[in-house]
Amino acid sequence: MLLLFALSAAGCASTTVAPDITPTEPVSGKRPSTIYVYNFAVSAQEVTLNQGLFQKAYRDVTDENQNAEQLQLAHQTAQEISGAMVQHFQDMGFIASQIARGTKPSGDNILIVDGQFVDIDEGNRLRRMVIGLGVGKATMSTQVQVNQVAGGVTQQIMDFTTDASSGEAPGALITGAPGAVAGGSIAMASLGANVAAAGGKTLTSSMDFMAKRTAAKAAAYMSQYFAAQNWIPNNMVQTGNLIP
Repeated sequence: MLLLFALSAAGCASTTVAPDITPTEPVSGKRPSTIYVYNFAVSAQEVTLNQGLFQKAYRDVTDENQNAEQLQLAHQTAQEISGAMVQHFQDMGFIASQIARGTKPSGDNILIVDGQFVDIDEGNRLRRMVIGLGVGKATMSTQVQVNQVAGGVTQQIMDFTTDASSGEAPGALITGAPGAVAGGSIAMASLGANVAAAGGKTLTSSMDFMAKRTAAKAAAYMSQYFAAQNWIPNNMVQTGNLIP
């Protein structure tokens, strides 16, 4: 019964999108020539790099408890989100490019997608793997802003947040090797050592998983706006369920 319950809970990862403002009419009704996607900001310093392009300042972010390893993981995750978004836009038929923060995009009638991490909670990977059922699960929240630049005018057309979680994956105490729970301290020590050895890969995989789901949901949300403006046909509107 425990095994069946654990399996039913597996895959319950969730990703949601909530608008911070109601989407506004575009500067130009013509289909944008290019969509540029910045690598998401992971620190307060990086947020400021693109502020000259936009009229609205981002929410306050702090760099408390960010060590070199965390920043490296955050940058990798930021690139993963931006790159995945570019792929989704290309799948809709747009010319789309991923650009570094601080880079000035070129062209007229373009869309600029920028974002920042509001929160990244890596969770406790050991507890997540050993106990499971959502204990120690990782979460990720971003704020995304979409601006259109046309005829020398820059206008924000979308502003929304995304929230993703790694889900309530079953853990080794329930779905581990037979006898792991009843095997006593030696079996559990062995299991714990194996979990710790794989911990880094598991954490990276969890961040990658949430990054792809975040990109898919964000692109799906934007695709609805694109269809409403007749920039894409209705059959190109994405659901955001492309990532299992």
